[in-house]
Amino acid sequence: MKKYAFFILAVLLMLGAYTEASADMNNGARLFKKHCARCHGDDGTVSTYGKSIKPYPARDLRTNRLFIAPAELLTTIKYGLYGREMKGWEDTLSDREIVDVARFVRTLKYEPNLESGKKFFKARCGSCHSNKGAVKKLFKAPDLDMSPLGAIAMARVVRLGRHGTMMNPKRDLFRNADIANVVAYLQSIKK
Repeated sequence: MKKYAFFILAVLLMLGAYTEASADMNNGARLFKKHCARCHGDDGTVSTYGKSIKPYPARDLRTNRLFIAPAELLTTIKYGLYGREMKGWEDTLSDREIVDVARFVRTLKYEPNLESGKKFFKARCGSCHSNKGAVKKLFKAPDLDMSPLGAIAMARVVRLGRHGTMMNPKRDLFRNADIANVVAYLQSIKK
């Protein structure tokens, strides 16, 4: 029965039954510092140790709203991530503590740098998506200044790719902050 209680908690969280006010943010911050900061840093920016993890470094959690739905965050904290060093905390934290940590993580903020996003776009994306891109005609990549996608959908396409196209997943190639910067830049130039 305990196994199902967590899923019920996750559904209630998604439906708003648990609000920012009901989660213990101080407890979440304390638990984050105790269990998560070693890899993710005190403010979610990734610690020196977290950057050194091979083959995939820890992720910048300040950008989590672009990539992770609230229920996914709960599941990730509880069960970890397959193929990465992110272990599950189900044996260490109670379900309530997991909610507290998740709510704290959701408060972390990242301020995108548009100039960095512009440079990143030109260096990494422009060959396919720029009007002057060398392989634009070959791959028929869309002009992203005309994209109907919002920031979250665009970030997920960059990170996870787009099935049936040449746009392959970039989740282990690009850092979350780089994706957040390029998405903010693209959102700023939309027509």
